[in-house]
Amino acid sequence: MFQNYLKIAFRNIMKHKIHAAINIFGLAIGMACCMLILFYVQDELSYDRFHEDADRIHRVVEIVKSDNVGEESASNPFPLGPTLLQDFPDMVEESVRFFNYQAPTLAVRYEDQRFNEKQFFFADEAVFNLFTYQFLQGNRKTALAEPYSVVLTQSAARKYFGNENPLGKILTFENQHDFKVTGVLANVPANSHFQFDFLAAFSSLETIYPGGMPQGWYWNPCWTYVKLKEGVQPASLEALFPPFVKKYFHPAIIDKTTLYLQPLTDIHLHSHLDYEIAPNSDISYVYIFSIVAIFILLIACINFMNLATARSANRAKEVGMRKMMGAQRGQLIKQFLGESLMMSIAAMILSLVLIELTLPAFNMVSGKDLSLLFFLNSGMVVSLLSVTMLVGIGAGIYPAFFLSGFQPVKVLKGSSHLGRKGGTRFRSTLVVTQFVISIALIVGTIISYQQLDYMRNERLGFNKDEIVMIPIFRTTMSQQYEAFTERILRNPDILNVSATEDVVGAKYQTATYQPEGLADDRPLQFPRLFVQFDFAKTFDIEVISGRDFSRDFPADSLHGIIINETAAKFVGWTPEEAIGKSFRLNANRDMRVVGVIRDFNFASLHQPLRPFVLDMPNNHRAMAFFIRYVAVRMNMSDIPGTLAFLEETWNEFNTGKAFEFFFLDDELNKLYQAEERLGQVFVIFSCLAILVACLGLFALASFTAEQRTKEIGVRKVLGATVPQIIILLSREFTKLVIIAFLIAAPIAYFVMSQWLTDFAYRIDIRWWVFPLAGLISFAVALCTVAYQAVKASLANPLDAIRYE
Repeated sequence: MFQNYLKIAFRNIMKHKIHAAINIFGLAIGMACCMLILFYVQDELSYDRFHEDADRIHRVVEIVKSDNVGEESASNPFPLGPTLLQDFPDMVEESVRFFNYQAPTLAVRYEDQRFNEKQFFFADEAVFNLFTYQFLQGNRKTALAEPYSVVLTQSAARKYFGNENPLGKILTFENQHDFKVTGVLANVPANSHFQFDFLAAFSSLETIYPGGMPQGWYWNPCWTYVKLKEGVQPASLEALFPPFVKKYFHPAIIDKTTLYLQPLTDIHLHSHLDYEIAPNSDISYVYIFSIVAIFILLIACINFMNLATARSANRAKEVGMRKMMGAQRGQLIKQFLGESLMMSIAAMILSLVLIELTLPAFNMVSGKDLSLLFFLNSGMVVSLLSVTMLVGIGAGIYPAFFLSGFQPVKVLKGSSHLGRKGGTRFRSTLVVTQFVISIALIVGTIISYQQLDYMRNERLGFNKDEIVMIPIFRTTMSQQYEAFTERILRNPDILNVSATEDVVGAKYQTATYQPEGLADDRPLQFPRLFVQFDFAKTFDIEVISGRDFSRDFPADSLHGIIINETAAKFVGWTPEEAIGKSFRLNANRDMRVVGVIRDFNFASLHQPLRPFVLDMPNNHRAMAFFIRYVAVRMNMSDIPGTLAFLEETWNEFNTGKAFEFFFLDDELNKLYQAEERLGQVFVIFSCLAILVACLGLFALASFTAEQRTKEIGVRKVLGATVPQIIILLSREFTKLVIIAFLIAAPIAYFVMSQWLTDFAYRIDIRWWVFPLAGLISFAVALCTVAYQAVKASLANPLDAIRYE
C-alpha cells in the first residue's frame, strides 16, 4: 500500500512538473530562510552558555543616579570584587575583575614586533575558576598566580611567535613592563559577550600604578563578575547591597548608588549599559528575525495549499474512482499527506543546497561566522527535520481533507464546480495573507532604512565629518601635546586641533558636580568629557553664551567649565545667567562656567539629551590620565598626504606607540550596526517573500487561465480584445492585493511605531510609505499575472472551442 502511494505521488509530480517545481522551489526558499534565521537565533541565544557554571555567574551593575541624572554602569570600583568575596563568603564562591584602562589600545612588543592591541585585559587569578576557557598550553590553576604573567589566545600567540613555543617568552607592555607568557588559550568562542587576546595578572597593577592599585570607591573602571554558591539566589545577595553601599562607597555618591546582579547569559541580548565591555545585541532583533522566518515559511506553505486546492478539479475523478473501488477517506488523506511530505523532503534537500550557497552572504549581513557543518553538528538537524515534517503536514493537511471529502457520485457525474467554487474563497484568503505579509515587510524595510539614514546623517549638534581621531592614551603625548599641536597646525590642510577623553558622540564619563543655586545644595552625577582648548571650534559646536576653552585664558584648565543648554535649564539658569556661576567639582575644586554650548548628542541617538559638562585636566598628570584622543579637523582634498604628514610628525615626537587613527564618522556609524543589519535583513527577506508569493501567484494565474480557456475562446470569437481579456484575468488578483494592502497598512504602522519607540530620536512615519509598499506589491503581482493573461489572450480561440 505504501509503495502504491509513493508511485502515485511520483506520477502526479511528474505529470505536473511546472507546478511541482514551483512548489518545491518555493518551499525550499521558505525552509532555507527559516533555518538560516533559526540558526542565527540559536547562536544569539547561546551567548556565554558554554561556561560550565553560567547559571551561577553574574555581573555586578552599578547605578549612580539622582533626578534621572547620572549613569548606569557595567563597571565598578577596584575593591568591589574582593570585598564582596570577603563580606559574603556564604554566598559568593568566586569574584573576578577585568580592567583595561578603558583605553582604545595598549601597546605590546616582542623583540622588533610592535602592535597596538585593543583586547589586552588584566584579570584576577580566579578567572579560570569562574569562566570555562580551553587551555592549550600552561596550567590553568597557576597561569595568573604571579605578577607580570600573561595568558594569550592561540591567534595572538601565532601573531607574535609564529610556530615557536610561546611559554616563557617575554612581552613588553606599554614599553615599560615585561610580562612572561604562562599559558595559551583556544580562541574565545564567538558567542561570548567578552572577547580578548591577552589576560595579564591583575596583581601586576600593584606596581604598574604609581602608589599601588587604586582602592577608592568612586572611580569605577573594572568589570566585576561573581559566581554564587550552589542554591544561592541573586535576590538574596542583592537584598544585602544597600547596607554594603552605605558601608564602603564614596560619600559623594553613597545616596545615589544602587547595585544589582545581571545574569551572565542575559548580557548579550538584554544589556545596554554605560561602559559596556563590548557592544551588545538586542533581544528585539531576535524576535523580529524569528517572525520574518515564520512569515517566509508561511508564504511558501500558502503556495502549496493554493496550488493543491486549485488543482482539485483535475484530481476529482481520481478521488471518485478510488472511493467507488472501496478506498476509505483516511487512506486518501494518507495518500495526499504522503505526496505533500515527499515534496517537503525534496524541498528540504534543495534548501540545504541553498543554505550552503547563501551562508557567506548571510554571514556578511548578520556579522556571524556560521557554517553548514556546524549547523549539522549543533543539534539543528532535529530542527530541520521538524520543520520539514511541520511544513509537509501543515501545507498538505487542508488539501488532503478537502480532496478526500469529494462525493464520488457527484464527481463521476461530472460536476464542474468542485475545483473552483469549493476552494475559491479559501484560495483568495491565502493570497491575501501572502500579500499582507509582503506589504508589511516592504513597509518595515523602508521605515528601518529611513531611521538608519536619519541616525547616520541627522545633525548631531556637532560636525562629525573631516575629523581624524588619534589615540594618545598612555603615550608621552600628554607632555608634548602643545608642541605636537603647534607643529601640525603649520600644515594648511590641518584646520583645527583639540583633544578629548572619549569618542565624541559615542562615549562619555561622569563626575560629581555641585552647581550653585540648587535648592538642597546637593552634588549630582553629571555626564562629562575632559577636553582641551578649541574643543567647540574643532567640532563645530555652537557657543550660545560665553566662550570656548581658549589658550588666551590659561586659567580655564584650572577653574573653567562649559555646560550645555540642558544642564543650564536643569539648574534653573538661562544661558546668559550661567556665565560665571559656580559648578564645584567633587566638592573640592571650585569651577566657574565660562560658556554654554548648544545641546549636542554626546552619546548615541538611542539615548535622550541630558545635562552635560565639558571640563579640562588641570595638570600634566591629569592630562595623561584623562585625555585619550587628539581630534584633528582636516581638509579632505588630500587625505593620504595629510595622514602621512600626521604619521611622520607623530614618529618625530617618539611617543613609544605606533601611529594609528580612525575617522570619527566611521566610528559613530558603528553605533548603528544592529539597525543596519536589521535593514539589510528586511530588504533580503522582503524580496524573498515577494518572490515566493509571486511564484505561487504565477502558478495560480496559470491554472486560472487554463480553467477558463474555453471562456476566453468564446469571448474572443464574440469580439473581446486582448486588453479586455487581460483585465478580465487580472481583475480578481488586483482586488486581492488591494484588500491585502488595507489589512497590512495598519498592522505595519502599529508594529513599526512600536519599534521606533526604542530610539530617543526617531523619524515620523510618512504617509507615502504605505501607498509605495502597496504599489510595489501591486506592480509585481500585476506583472506576474499579466504574463499568463497575455499568453491566454493571444492563444487561437479555435483551439479552445474546436471540439465543441
